[in-house]
Amino acid sequence: MIRAVNVRQLRYFLQIAELRSFTRASMVLHVAQPALSRQIRQLEEEFETPLFHRSERGVTLTDAGRLLRDRAADILRRLDGLRDEIGSQASTPVGEVTIGMPPSMRELVTVPLIAAARLRYPGLTLHVQEGISMALAEQARGGGLDYVVISDSEPLAHLEGRPLLAESMFLVGPPDAKLDAARSVSLKRVSKVSLALTSRPNSLRLIIEEALAREGLSIDLVVDTNSTTAMLDLIEAGVAWSVLPFCAVATRWRQKRLSIAPVRGLTVRWTIAHARERGLTHAADRLIALTEELTRAAVLAGHWRSAALQR
Repeated sequence: MIRAVNVRQLRYFLQIAELRSFTRASMVLHVAQPALSRQIRQLEEEFETPLFHRSERGVTLTDAGRLLRDRAADILRRLDGLRDEIGSQASTPVGEVTIGMPPSMRELVTVPLIAAARLRYPGLTLHVQEGISMALAEQARGGGLDYVVISDSEPLAHLEGRPLLAESMFLVGPPDAKLDAARSVSLKRVSKVSLALTSRPNSLRLIIEEALAREGLSIDLVVDTNSTTAMLDLIEAGVAWSVLPFCAVATRWRQKRLSIAPVRGLTVRWTIAHARERGLTHAADRLIALTEELTRAAVLAGHWRSAALQR
C-alpha cells in the first residue's frame, strides 16, 4: 500500500528523470545530492520497485519509472490547479500553464502572449511547446498540455474545442515574384512553382495537398520541413516558394523581403482545445481568454491579413 508519497518527492523524481542525472538535478533543485538520493530511495521503497537504472553515465527510467513519470506530471498539474482555484478564485492566478502553439503563430500570438502574461499575471510560469497540430492534440488528450491551438482539420476526440479564427493561405515567393497581397491566385498557379512545404502529417500540408488533388493538380516539392524559419529563408534565397498562413510571414512581408498572394479556396481554421475530461484550471482559463483577446486585437487592428474571428 502506498502511504507516504509526497509532492516534493514527485517533483524531485521528475527533475531527475528529465535531466537523467542526480548531480544535475541536485544543482537545479538546490538540494544536496545525499538528501535527494534519500528522497528517491524512500519513493522506491513506497512503490516497492526501482524507478531508475543507475550507471556511471547517469540514470535512465525503468518501466515503472516511465509509468510514474507519465502519471506524476499530470498529478502535479492537477494539484497546482487545485491550489490555484482554491487560493485565487477572484484574484490573479498563480502556478504553471503548459501551452501548445503552431510555429506559424510565433510572431502574432505566442510572443505577445508570453509578454502580456508576464505583465498581467506575474505569478504564472508558462511552458510553451511548438509543434504540428496532430502532435499537440495528442499531448493535450494525454494531459501533457493544458491547452493547444490547432487546425480544426484535426479530430477533436476527447478534446473540448472553441473556434479561434480562420485565415487565408498565401502563396509566398521572393520579392521579384511581385505577388500582390490584395489579389488572389489560383491553385493552378501554386502547382507551377517549386515549393518548400510543411511535412506530413502537418495539417497545413494536408490542406494544400487535398485542395490540389481535387483539381487534379500536382506539387513540385523541393523540400518539406516543419521549420517556418527555414522555409522563409529558402524563399528569400530564391530556392523555393511556399504556401503558408499570413501569421507565418507577417514581419518579412512588411519588410518587403517576400511577396505574397492569397490562394483562392485555401483556408485554415484555428481552434483552441483542451482535454475534455481534465477541464481547465483557473490559470489556464485566464490564459485562454488572453490568447483570444490578443488574437482579436491583432485581427481588428488589421495586423492579421485575410483573417476572420470565429464564434
